[in-house]
Amino acid sequence: MKTGRMRAIAGFVLCLAAGAMLSAQGETEQTAMDKAIAKATATTAGTADRAAEQKIALPETPDDVILGDAATKQKYLEAMQRYYEYRASGYAYRSRVFEWQLLSSRVIFLVVLALVGAGMYFAAVQFHAALVGVRAAKTGAGAQAAVTALPLATQFEVSAKGVVVNSSVLGIVILALSLAFFYLYLVYVYPIVNVF
Repeated sequence: MKTGRMRAIAGFVLCLAAGAMLSAQGETEQTAMDKAIAKATATTAGTADRAAEQKIALPETPDDVILGDAATKQKYLEAMQRYYEYRASGYAYRSRVFEWQLLSSRVIFLVVLALVGAGMYFAAVQFHAALVGVRAAKTGAGAQAAVTALPLATQFEVSAKGVVVNSSVLGIVILALSLAFFYLYLVYVYPIVNVF
């Protein structure tokens, strides 16, 4: 009975392996065909996109029969003039938007640098306080009194007024938060994306 099950399992595994090999061969052949189709589609889509963009950029020119009438020709020229004024005002608006974005991104960059600098300064203050406490504990006669007053002792207090954390690792926490904030700014806010 066990040998029958083993044969069935072995046959099933062989069928799976043969199917996987045939599938891999088919995928190799298919990818070449897919590449050719994708290339043809991209070329066609690029041509269609360019044609649509040109169509948006400039209205179609009417026939000479339509422009033969003086009144129609005058209306056409007025419409074209309004069209170009619209395009020029849109360009001016987009230029002002880009100028504002440039100024605001510079201001945001300076604020981020100030926040990170403040975080690094406060981390340095905490490290300095910890070093002064350690030196006082080593040189002082009342080592036990110095250890209790030492800023290296961790204090965590939660009350209705708020949360108080005093620890020797507070400088490291402040430094890590500052650098994490700067990293997130660089990854999610600062990247420049080409819009053209």
